[in-house]
Amino acid sequence: MTVAQRKHHDAANGIARAKTLILFGMGIYLTLLIMTGSLDNYINQRFAWLVVVGALLFFLLALVNFYSSRNTAQRDHEHHHHHHHHHYHVTWDIVLVVAFPLLLAILIPSRALGIEAVNGGVSLNPVGVAGVSRSPLDRNILDWLREFDRAATPAQFNGTPVDVVGFVYREPSHPEDGFMLARFTLSCCVADAFPIGMPVIADGAGDLTEGEWLRVGGQLKASAFAGDFLPVVVAEMVERVDEPAQPYLYP
Repeated sequence: MTVAQRKHHDAANGIARAKTLILFGMGIYLTLLIMTGSLDNYINQRFAWLVVVGALLFFLLALVNFYSSRNTAQRDHEHHHHHHHHHYHVTWDIVLVVAFPLLLAILIPSRALGIEAVNGGVSLNPVGVAGVSRSPLDRNILDWLREFDRAATPAQFNGTPVDVVGFVYREPSHPEDGFMLARFTLSCCVADAFPIGMPVIADGAGDLTEGEWLRVGGQLKASAFAGDFLPVVVAEMVERVDEPAQPYLYP
């Protein structure tokens, strides 16, 4: 083998190893997301099985590329073998598509969407199909919005107890003692994440930091809030809490 052939051979081996490492790295990354629970930051829990399948496919592609490259290297040394063989190689377009999200995953820590992802305000409209009605103190923000949507009038909830968790969101139109207690819903993945919220009136609301997570307890009262007449949580208890292990609500 000439010097030029040796350089070409070494370069081809280096490229093949790079492809294999990228594919294997993506399989490892998906596996870590599953094992650490970070996968919930990106997709709806009911689609987790697709990520398991994806991780297995990446491991399989890495093995296919590894063994195919080894076979090619062996053929390069067998000058007396003149038969033509077809072997599958993972092409660069596939590898580059994989490499970009893997690079982002390494550079950007996994975290759930928060206040910085709210763009265009928080909706008071429910998302998805209404589920089984829960007792008032067991309802989350999405459950309440569905109840409000079914109601004939906001006043029918007057005096109903509430205990909900969400993060603080404010707009200029909100009263000084008011804010929205918000959560993101996730139908499929973060690409379709949708912020929803309930209006809250609370003493000392101005001291709360936008984006911090709260547990709010109180009673509902039909009131004017930011130009609308709707059920508003009149807070009797406001408690700062850590971000929930599962910060999203699923329609």
